[in-house]
Amino acid sequence: MSEKVKPSVGVGLIPFGLAVAVLLSLFLSLGYYALFHRGSRAAQLPVLRRVQPFALTDQQGKKVTREDLKGKVWVADFIYTSCPGPCPTETLRMKEIQDLVANLPDVRLVSFSVDPGADTPPVLQRYAEAHGADPARWLFLTGSVKEIWLLASESFAFAVGENPPSRPADEGPVFHSTQFALVDRAGRIRGYYDGLQSATPSKIVQDIRRLLEEETAAGRDASLPARTGEK
Repeated sequence: MSEKVKPSVGVGLIPFGLAVAVLLSLFLSLGYYALFHRGSRAAQLPVLRRVQPFALTDQQGKKVTREDLKGKVWVADFIYTSCPGPCPTETLRMKEIQDLVANLPDVRLVSFSVDPGADTPPVLQRYAEAHGADPARWLFLTGSVKEIWLLASESFAFAVGENPPSRPADEGPVFHSTQFALVDRAGRIRGYYDGLQSATPSKIVQDIRRLLEEETAAGRDASLPARTGEK
């Protein structure tokens, strides 16, 4: 990695306590999510977490904040362009999602680099182009290691850290979660998914449509006149 972070934010391996907290939080979130999905199709997706504010830079050198995504439903993952492991598969799945939501204007994809010191905007731009990313729909974000690693662990409950030299070379310098997160228009995480599974894109798009319908229905209900006797 080209940038180091102070031990207080997780240089090297994530401290044991933080790792346990992250894994426990993710386990509980996935269990809660699965519970809701066993219910009726009409049940709303659970609210699992809230994405904290961030200000990062996209592949075109533009500043992107959490507020810029307000009003959009978006899918997030964490990758890095030199990753020799799971990242190419994650990116393939995101491309499949992009193709499936081509007719849904209020949907975005966001890939955060966990090696932001190396993944500068020009590097991310080349990576995006090589993988058929639509810059109007799919953002690749970079910033500082501290910003992105804290965002991954605290907002998304995703594990991330620096691999020790003893790890096999094919694992790369950074370990990170391969989960995808589905975020609603208000910046709340509503689902987690395995970013490596071939069935994931269709599952996510199904839930994207549920969120869009849920929020459309909420807006429609809010516009209805109150019934007699209601305030």
